[in-house]
This record gives sequence, structure tokens and C-alpha cells, in this order.
Amino acid sequence: MKSARPPLSLDRIITAAVALADREGLDQLSMRRLGAELGVEAMSLYHYVGSKDELLDRMLDQVIAEIALPPEGESWWQQLWLLAHEFRNCGRRHPGVLPLFGARAIRSVEAFAPLERAYAVLRRNGLEPAAALDSVVTLASFVFGFALIEPGGIRDVLEGRTVDFAHLDTEHPDLLEMGSVFVERDPDEQFSQGLRVVLRGIGAALGEQTTSIEPR
Repeated sequence: MKSARPPLSLDRIITAAVALADREGLDQLSMRRLGAELGVEAMSLYHYVGSKDELLDRMLDQVIAEIALPPEGESWWQQLWLLAHEFRNCGRRHPGVLPLFGARAIRSVEAFAPLERAYAVLRRNGLEPAAALDSVVTLASFVFGFALIEPGGIRDVLEGRTVDFAHLDTEHPDLLEMGSVFVERDPDEQFSQGLRVVLRGIGAALGEQTTSIEPR
């Protein structure tokens, strides 16, 4: 005897939409395809979400909610370090939803929590509003940019290139060296090193000589 299908609910719809996008990509997500995934007609979904736009907004909210906020007792850079790694790990778990971060506005107050914490940390440590905002935008741009290209991006371009690098050793030695270093570079260390650079810049704005940035 087959087990009864769980009743349709908003949470179940959003969870299925996130899983579908991560598995097959956002371009494969439609109300009809999602309905088939859930075993219902597409029209049934509209009792819970008014449109596909609302569905995408709720997907983004759900994924952002997975980003754990760091303990408030940690240093400013430790909190930002943890936030950055949390976001990157979230992007790794949800490669299909990640592009929504750059394509859609955040619609709920709760989804602003990571950005709000980063801004609050810098304000509490002495940065003026404009400087704190600039620092948060710079940090977010680095983290989001790295997370966005990590699933494919530059690494796939380099490894699947059509340019014959064997003939570049005399005319383009720097390009050849850069490509070989990139392919061999550990992405975890590459992310951490880039994050250190950003955090040291923020430390300079705070008037701190942050020479050692290492997680506990």
C-alpha cells in the first residue's frame, strides 16, 4: 500500500522549488514543472503563492535563513569571517538559488539579518555610517562574486579553454603562469586569503593593524 502524499503547504512548495532549482537550474523552474514535482496541478500552487515572482522571493528568503549569525561576543573580524564563510557554504548548498542574490531585491526584514549584523558590527566598532556601509558592500561583493563563479566560472573556463597555452610561454608568460597557479590553487585557501585582504582593509579603516586574521 502506498503511503499517503504529504498535504500541500507553503513550506513544502518552497522546499521543493529550492531543491528543483539546485538540481536542474533556475531556467528549469516553472509552476508546471514544480507542480509535477509535487504531484499536483500547477493551478493548485497558486492557492499558496500568487505568482512565480513571489515563489522566487520566498525561495531566496528560505535560503538566506540558513545563514547562521555569529556569536555577538566575537571580535568584529571574527564575526565577519564567520558570516562570509556561512554565505559561501550556503551558496555551495544551493547553486541553483545563488543567482537570485544578485537578481532580486530582498523583500523581508528577516532576510536582511546577515547584512544588518555586518553593518552593526562595524558601527559598534567605530566606523561612521557611510564607511560601515562601504565596507559591508565591499565584503558582500567579494563573497558573492567568489560564491557565484565557484560552481563553474573561471575554473571551468581555464580547464576547458580552447586557447593553446603551450604557445604562450614567450609572448604571454604572465598569463601562462596565472593559469597554472589558478588550476593548482586550493579554492578554500583562495577564498580565505581573499577574505583576509578585505578584512585587513576594513581593519585599516578602523585604525587597527590587523596583521593576523585566523579563525579559532
